Amino acid sequence: MASTPTETYDYSLKSYADTLRAYRDAGYAVTGFERYLAAPQEKHLVLRHDIDNTIEQAMRVARVDAEAGCTSTFFLRVHARGYNLLSLQSLQFVQEMEALGHEVQLHLEGGLSDWLGGDNWEWAERQRAVFEAAVGRPLGGFSSHEPARMGGMEFANALRERWSDTVAYHAYEERFMMPHMKYLSDSSGRWREGHFGMWVGKEPLMQVLTHPFWWFEKVPAENY
Repeated sequence: MASTPTETYDYSLKSYADTLRAYRDAGYAVTGFERYLAAPQEKHLVLRHDIDNTIEQAMRVARVDAEAGCTSTFFLRVHARGYNLLSLQSLQFVQEMEALGHEVQLHLEGGLSDWLGGDNWEWAERQRAVFEAAVGRPLGGFSSHEPARMGGMEFANALRERWSDTVAYHAYEERFMMPHMKYLSDSSGRWREGHFGMWVGKEPLMQVLTHPFWWFEKVPAENY
């Protein structure tokens, strides 16, 4: 049975779930990066979540994705103030995400050397080591957190090449951005080109980035 298109494009999880189902009904595959690279479809939405603040909210979105018949990629930080990737709860959430079919990779950040010394190369290697120790497997991809703080795309491209032993991509590569793929993001709680629900059927290949912190069940205040 086809889903009814949402009438309200907002940050409610209902609007989010309705939108995912609308893409599925329109013939899109909705997956994370790994599955896209393994089996790209003519109509494909690469669904990405950068987890800046809390992993609990990420887990809520992971369940919604799965219920809508979608998979996605979750990028997790190792320096977040709001969650500890090595905690028991976080590791249980990672296991559940992967059991739901999602991909979990590294949300890589810069700026640490400004306070702690060293350079971006050293801190990238340290973040990779912590991430791999936490999840118990090699890193497969990464997204840059506030890319300008880590040398922009030039640094990310160079790091991707340096890590090519296991890393297949980074999220801001040209092949995942315009003009090759339509890119939409809810960064800072604002869709600059309209809610991604307004784009169903308009572009065959898309990358959509969400930050679960902005998405709520009833009111935004439940998240903070």
